Amino acid sequence: MSGWNNSGPTFRLWPADRFEVRCVRASPEFSSADRYHYAKNAHEAVLRLRDVGLVTQMQAIRIEDGAVLFDLASGASVPADQW
Repeated sequence: MSGWNNSGPTFRLWPADRFEVRCVRASPEFSSADRYHYAKNAHEAVLRLRDVGLVTQMQAIRIEDGAVLFDLASGASVPADQW
């Protein structure tokens, strides 16, 4: 759009995402990946998805180092305070 004034580079309003929750739902097979900045929100999403029972596979991953914090298939679960 010509005529718009640009005072320089923009900055991020929200902090960068730090966690990703990946899941696969059963019927019809559908996968999703949601990102969160706060560990509390990512952990809560994992618990709610698990408790609802609609997912067949789910992982929570720390984006920074690729650490798997929760894996439904293997039963791996890191305590929330260590996310």
